[in-house]
Amino acid sequence: MDRQTRRLSLFVAAALTLAANGLLLAQTSTLYTAVVSTKLFVVGAPNLQTGLFYQSTDGETAWRHAGPVNIRAFGVAVGPASHGRVLYIAAGNGLHKSSDAGTTWRITTGWDITEVLWVFPDPVDSNIVFIATPYGVCKTTNGCRTWRYVNRGLKELFCSCVLVDPERRNVVYCASEGGACKSTSGGESWERMGLSVGGVRTIALHPKDSNTLMAGTENHGIYLSTNGGEWWTKCESGVDHQTFYTIAYDPVNPDVVYAGGYVTGVYKSTDGGRSWKHYQEGLLCPTLHTIAVDPADPRRVYAGGYWGGIYRSTDGGEHWSSAGLPEAQVWKMVIEPKR
Repeated sequence: MDRQTRRLSLFVAAALTLAANGLLLAQTSTLYTAVVSTKLFVVGAPNLQTGLFYQSTDGETAWRHAGPVNIRAFGVAVGPASHGRVLYIAAGNGLHKSSDAGTTWRITTGWDITEVLWVFPDPVDSNIVFIATPYGVCKTTNGCRTWRYVNRGLKELFCSCVLVDPERRNVVYCASEGGACKSTSGGESWERMGLSVGGVRTIALHPKDSNTLMAGTENHGIYLSTNGGEWWTKCESGVDHQTFYTIAYDPVNPDVVYAGGYVTGVYKSTDGGRSWKHYQEGLLCPTLHTIAVDPADPRRVYAGGYWGGIYRSTDGGEHWSSAGLPEAQVWKMVIEPKR
């Protein structure tokens, strides 16, 4: 075997090893950001202040706008397996959908569904989409042509988050004012899970273990369940705050978890949420509503500030710098890998 052939063989072997361990990643991704409002007003300036913004995670500094202008964008989602062609915006005036990568949009909901706070498409069936609103959970089964409320069993209707278990798609979770709720009927009916506190603001699913999930609450801290929500443990080690709006797992190494909320800065766990460390260097906006980890490079982490714009870390959350959209009220971010 000559030297060149041997080098190629070693490269292929290394690539196969990385792929087998989930480490052979795309080089860049697209970061989508939902902006509700901003304090930054420039008289006579044409710059767009709210709605959906996006940029590449490979160092791009300019933000591009997609979709309707002057809307309060609370949430954003990318259609699974659509490679960015199918996009959703959860907004104050309903759910917006694009099927051509953001070139054209339509409002899919009627007058009776407004203040859409969260959108989550089914990971397999593109016809099924869930949205969370202050009036409960809505579901479509025909690609957003029609919607209906699916609130049976919900004691408190205010819902800020809804998620579908990718391994058991009949299992759906929602974060509500009344607590963390679970459906085993595809969202048709709900039961409150074993978490004893209310005011649940977000739920995050472990990317590799569908029985493990975490909940962030208003005034009650962070909780961890490892049995599908039947029992919960409060995550207290290293945590000095009690209100959390966002929890994000590292998609490559789920032992790494990030959390943020009201004047919390960023918390990071490297043991699946059992203990935490606090990081805030360079983070000038301590109140965070969303955190996203780049699957192309998990060292790239983004935090959306409450009237503080976007912050970016390139060392796994230990140091932060401004990444634009200054003074924006950022509500939700998602990152879609480029394949």
